[in-house]
Amino acid sequence: MDAQTLAAVPTEQLLPWLMLALFLYGLCELAFVHFRLRRARLREYGMAFRALGFNLLVGIFITAIAGPLNKTLLALWGASLSPFDAGLGAAGWLYGFVVYEMLYWLQHFLAHKVRLLWCLHSPHHAPGAMHMFVGFNHSFLETVFYMPFMLGFVTALLGVHPVVVVVITFVDILWGNFLHVSDDVLKRRLGPLEYFMQTPSYHRVHHAQNVRYMDTNYNSITLLGDWLMGTLQPLDDAETVRYGITRDVDTASFLDVHFGEFVLLWRDLKQACSAREFLGYLLRAPGWRPSGEQQTAKARKLRALQTNAAEVA
Repeated sequence: MDAQTLAAVPTEQLLPWLMLALFLYGLCELAFVHFRLRRARLREYGMAFRALGFNLLVGIFITAIAGPLNKTLLALWGASLSPFDAGLGAAGWLYGFVVYEMLYWLQHFLAHKVRLLWCLHSPHHAPGAMHMFVGFNHSFLETVFYMPFMLGFVTALLGVHPVVVVVITFVDILWGNFLHVSDDVLKRRLGPLEYFMQTPSYHRVHHAQNVRYMDTNYNSITLLGDWLMGTLQPLDDAETVRYGITRDVDTASFLDVHFGEFVLLWRDLKQACSAREFLGYLLRAPGWRPSGEQQTAKARKLRALQTNAAEVA
């Protein structure tokens, strides 16, 4: 299958219109939260708008210089190198969905557990509130390179048909952006869907800096990967979500949100005393230190458990 054939798939043609519809809904949500509820963080929205504009400009520049680098073309490349094709039968669709879900879990897990990748992913987690434009607030390095490579190229390399990749991408964009609906707009849970689908309540947990909630709920469509890998964490109504990341960050600053983690990483790399420390800062979990008390999510959770156990005793 070539690019022209794949472009004929209706879902592929609908993707730009889907993104436009999500953007327009985000504007309506912003208007409601600001003018009706008076609770919008306008400076954070401004940061998200600047990030979206910057990413669009970078995407246009990369396309002009190197040609389009998107999930569809990477899927075609991966399929051309794959030793097998699961096809478009029922088994192929089921296989493709499971592979996509597990690879989504993996790439998202790595984005939280490898500091270099966290530098790409942290802008998405920096805002102090949840709303639809958080869903658009990604680093261009993540949206143009990392996620398309993992979910387009690698997925197809594992035998998933490119059409399956495109269709699941459509579902992923639609549902994955819905997960960021403002908690001022949608407060209730989604009934039976909470048993098998990622829902806004699960994703609010994922965006929390609460120690208990850190590094959980990585999938964006179903609960499959989190259930299998032990990272599923329902929202506890007794523990209010505190959005954002653990470092002090100016959430209204595009530069701090999108490049602040790179600045901190560079400072640590410059003071590394050995190759082990250099690679540790680069590839180990955010908060890792060569000596002294660790500030990784795992270490924070362990200390919280020990504190709770001591209080019970």
